[in-house]
Amino acid sequence: MKKAIGLLLTILLAVSLAACSGSPGAGNGGTTAPSGESAGKEGETNATPKTGGILKFAQNAEPTTLNPYLFSTINDRNAFLPIYNSLMEYDPKTLEPVPGLVKEAKVSDDGLVYELTIQSGVLFHNGKQLTADDIKYSLEKANAKEAPRTNVLLKAIKEFKVIDETHLTVTLAHKDSLLLDSFVEVFVAPDDPSLDLAKNPVGTGPFVFERWNRNEKIVLKKNPNYWKQGLPYLDGIEILTVPDAEVKNLQLMNGQVDIIDIVPTSKVSEVSNNPNLNLAKIEDDVTVANHFLLMNNSKTPFNNVKFRQAVNYALDRQKMKQSLFGNFVERSSPIPTADPNFNAGATSYVKDLDKAKQLLQESGYNNEKITLVYHKIDLMYDTIAQITEQSLKELGLNVELKGVEIAQWVESVFNQKQYDMALTGSTPKPNTVDMLNHMYGKQNGAALQWDNQAWNDKLLSVSQMSPEEGAKVLQELQAEVAEQSPGIIVGGLVQAQGLSKKVHNFIPSPQQKMMFESVWKE
Repeated sequence: MKKAIGLLLTILLAVSLAACSGSPGAGNGGTTAPSGESAGKEGETNATPKTGGILKFAQNAEPTTLNPYLFSTINDRNAFLPIYNSLMEYDPKTLEPVPGLVKEAKVSDDGLVYELTIQSGVLFHNGKQLTADDIKYSLEKANAKEAPRTNVLLKAIKEFKVIDETHLTVTLAHKDSLLLDSFVEVFVAPDDPSLDLAKNPVGTGPFVFERWNRNEKIVLKKNPNYWKQGLPYLDGIEILTVPDAEVKNLQLMNGQVDIIDIVPTSKVSEVSNNPNLNLAKIEDDVTVANHFLLMNNSKTPFNNVKFRQAVNYALDRQKMKQSLFGNFVERSSPIPTADPNFNAGATSYVKDLDKAKQLLQESGYNNEKITLVYHKIDLMYDTIAQITEQSLKELGLNVELKGVEIAQWVESVFNQKQYDMALTGSTPKPNTVDMLNHMYGKQNGAALQWDNQAWNDKLLSVSQMSPEEGAKVLQELQAEVAEQSPGIIVGGLVQAQGLSKKVHNFIPSPQQKMMFESVWKE
């Protein structure tokens, strides 16, 4: 017998059941809701939205693809996010999962079969009506091995079966209390393999892809047939590529653009004090984003745990925070301290150069040349890279710093895995399992080539456990990864979006998602 459960209730039971007790399913204990300033005048929560206008959004790098199943960077996701809907969504204010294109779920008593009811009357941008076949197709694409950001989240799925145009079942090999949470990352495209989603995306979202002027801008127009009544308010969006952070910030100050993805750290106070601008950011103790140092564990000297620990102890995180004007969290764990599953007893790395040099000597490092590669998409990353280089040279490493464009970084680190050390920024979903999985599994984990299948298997089995058992395992996994240091959490990544006060209803996201569905402009 199956029990009918409204989607929101299902999610609350399966994902957020123990927000007060720190279950592995929730992972955030209600602490990761965004708390920055939203757009518009302070206190103007009941202003009547206006329709019309083109929003100009500037980000720091050209997307590498618009394919929602194969993307690698935040810039990719920000470019295609307005075009698509996902199976489920996060409420941007509470971070609780709410219905997306899946309207309702029925879950079997044993938790192995999910019967999904999809929204009716939804049209793709090409005029095709959404059916269960499209949901099945999108789930299969997201679960393919070529989709490293999502297939690891959907491993419990054994079978998809379409019942009729608005219903399908998803059968699991084992229970997965995070399945519906994972559906937030599954974007829906038409069941049409002939479409080139990388260049001409087709979705059901609030905005329709119009054109991509390479290295300049992506132009989106309002979807006149959007299934959410009254939305969107904007007539369109222009997503501009502006690699120079100072130029981008100046364009915001001059009113040439309406919103930018990252305010340069040296300009945060200036933007905050500008009467025509707002600053939107997530608080330090709940930020889930990280500066991450990948090491190629498949070769010497990175396959030696003492070498990796030496690097961890050598990093001058305090200097990084000072150099970034406080916009950095000094931590070596991927789990923010406000998370109820945070393991305060796990090894914490604070700069200790004597200890680092002793570990380096014990590791047998023999002055091998090491290339540290990072992507040049913002001054923040330049600062982190330069201080990391200084820390490693102070430790005694023969290191060379190399800055490259993000597409080249993705190719060498994620695709080819031909690198020594690599710096990046990484943003997981707001639950403890993904905070660990995003750093040491998925694309990052594959690039690390850390040979610890048992750790990964145990992490992915947490969603099958009771809240008490799962919380205990999460503590153990944190302790193990801190000790092993296969990749290093350099610190918490804190960045702010800058926007005109003429822009309203923008809410910052812990995942750095730029969401414009409900945004309006004076």
